[in-house]
Amino acid sequence: MKYKSKIYAEALAGLLSDKKKSPDESKIAKNFLKLLEKNQDMKKAKEIVAMAENLLLKKTGNKKIILETARKVDAKYFIDSFIKKGDIIEEKLNPELIAGIKIIINNEKQFDNSLSGKLKKLYVARNN
Repeated sequence: MKYKSKIYAEALAGLLSDKKKSPDESKIAKNFLKLLEKNQDMKKAKEIVAMAENLLLKKTGNKKIILETARKVDAKYFIDSFIKKGDIIEEKLNPELIAGIKIIINNEKQFDNSLSGKLKKLYVARNN
């Protein structure tokens, strides 16, 4: 690895956040991937992109919201009141939830209102 993942991520986030200098995101992404390939760092691409996404979200004040449900639903209905323009919303199906919804914000805060989450809490409380 020629450079650390954090340095790559900061560079990518800086390029993507500066809309005045370079508005073409697809060109930036293509050139960035070429750089990673040239430096033989493609194996770290997923980690670098995730780090860059987090840096961009912090810089812009936006959130990444992951909505997990057991079945396909209009999950945006649940969060309409606290999303804003620029937030990233990702919907995931997770049959292990059985029922309900799990909301994860910026991979840090979590609201678990799923049946499996409630059952786990009951089990833990009962065994303590």
